[in-house]
Amino acid sequence: MAKISIADFKVGEAFIFRGDPFVILSVRAKHLGRGGAIYRTKMKNLKTDATLEEAFRPTDKFETVDLSLETMNFMYRAGDEALFMHPRTYDQISLSLKKIGSFVKFLKEGENYRLQFIADEPVGILPPAKIKRLVIEAPEAIAGNTATAATKKVIIEGGAQIETPLFIKTGDIIIIRTEDEGYVSKAQEGGK
Repeated sequence: MAKISIADFKVGEAFIFRGDPFVILSVRAKHLGRGGAIYRTKMKNLKTDATLEEAFRPTDKFETVDLSLETMNFMYRAGDEALFMHPRTYDQISLSLKKIGSFVKFLKEGENYRLQFIADEPVGILPPAKIKRLVIEAPEAIAGNTATAATKKVIIEGGAQIETPLFIKTGDIIIIRTEDEGYVSKAQEGGK
């Protein structure tokens, strides 16, 4: 395994930090003029599921981890586990809901997700950037409630609550950004 600079890492890549495997959730470069750059990273420990925010210099080098991604079909939840099935081999694996993190509320039976593996051991899930979900409950918009950016909380399939504009109603399909659980837009008619 090679050692590479933090400046060369991208979101979703894994490396060894303080003896544990971590995956990068976000990385931002901040240039300080004569002082050089600093890379602010948000990363998740793949053993403990703890999330850390650290600042690194471009000269900091880390050993990479062979993190493989495999597309699996989500079947169902059983207690504190989520069960997935490989679409070609029909092998089933379980993954702790703790390892899935906050994305667990967006899991939908029958959808494919990319699972992360280290040495054939499932260690997490790489959530898609955006997902489409059906609004199952939306309160009516109140007339005159538009003095500021008018929003309301709706409930989507799976039970998660999302802040949306007032025009969203029950039965609409909306697009959600998984990184911050924010509303993106109403899906086009026909699911496009």
